[in-house]
Amino acid sequence: MSPPSVHSSVGAVPIEDGGKEVEFATPPSVHIDHLDANHDDAPLQFRKIDNIVGLASLRGLVSWVLIAEELHAVSSDEPVSFAEVEGHPSWRKAMEEEMASIEENRTWSLVDLPHGRRVIGLKWVYKVKRDENGAVAKYKTRLVMKGYAQRQGIDYDKVFAPVVRLDTVRLLIALAAHEGWEVHHMDVKSAFLNGDLKEEVYVEQPASFISTGNEHKVFKLKKALYGLHQAPRAWNAKLDETLLSFRLRKSPSEHAIYTRRNGKA
Repeated sequence: MSPPSVHSSVGAVPIEDGGKEVEFATPPSVHIDHLDANHDDAPLQFRKIDNIVGLASLRGLVSWVLIAEELHAVSSDEPVSFAEVEGHPSWRKAMEEEMASIEENRTWSLVDLPHGRRVIGLKWVYKVKRDENGAVAKYKTRLVMKGYAQRQGIDYDKVFAPVVRLDTVRLLIALAAHEGWEVHHMDVKSAFLNGDLKEEVYVEQPASFISTGNEHKVFKLKKALYGLHQAPRAWNAKLDETLLSFRLRKSPSEHAIYTRRNGKA
């Protein structure tokens, strides 16, 4: 026997539960007071979706927040410029947190722009992070360099950084499973911001965070920022230096793999 279903000319929302697929639809308004589960032996079963879902989200149903956004009842657009978020307290707080993180990391120092050098612009990038129900969980901002303005040989030189191959990851997981090794996973927060720069790079002071009395000054980068051409290579150099200091050895054939014998291997 085929699973029960309801079809609507407007469209229905599917939900899987116990292997059955159920679709809900709203009946024509003229029949709302007369339809029930056994009405005229019709294969359609009508219920008001509000009575079924209410304010809670059920597994398999699309969140009302996301539906509202699709219908443009709620704006889902993320800001693309500082002018759009100016005066918005949540975005302001997010930008302050990003600036605090950059300052804490000692990413730059405020200096006068040397003669013959040029300054590279910065841009705020905005992202809305949502929870499993589609509600706003966090306002996230990132300060990004306008890397397209960099000139090779002046603002940067080499940009290549090794990336581990997926086949290598699969091999390591297979070896760990076969040998009974413990596997730990670690993520470095804002990894690219930890790379030390060798080149002289100067950037403008970001919008809304210009130092009073030092409006003419610029930031000289000590560490990388997102959008910088050499950011991946600078981070890899920092990571390589750190891992080698732990007496790990880099694989000559796979530069993203490091090993160390502990006397038992």
